[in-house]
Amino acid sequence: MARQICRMKKDRRPQESESLIETLRIERTNLSQAEFAVQCGIPLRTYQRWIAGITEAKLTPLQWKAMMQLLQIQSLDEIPDDFGPLNQSSKK
Repeated sequence: MARQICRMKKDRRPQESESLIETLRIERTNLSQAEFAVQCGIPLRTYQRWIAGITEAKLTPLQWKAMMQLLQIQSLDEIPDDFGPLNQSSKK
């Protein structure tokens, strides 16, 4: 008998996040972190460092445009001041 391998697509997206930018990604797109990062022109690991609060986000104008389009951001007021976790932002 041939052995069948079932591969189920996992939803790799967390259901909630302390990062405002990650919350926007989850709420406004159906993209995984990897898909979102690629479409924004950002290395996945860099994006993960931003949302973890390890490094500060420094985007190019092209990356900002892509991110704003994907997240359907219409106003600069919708962009968080910090991409890291909320509890870490308040410590700075």
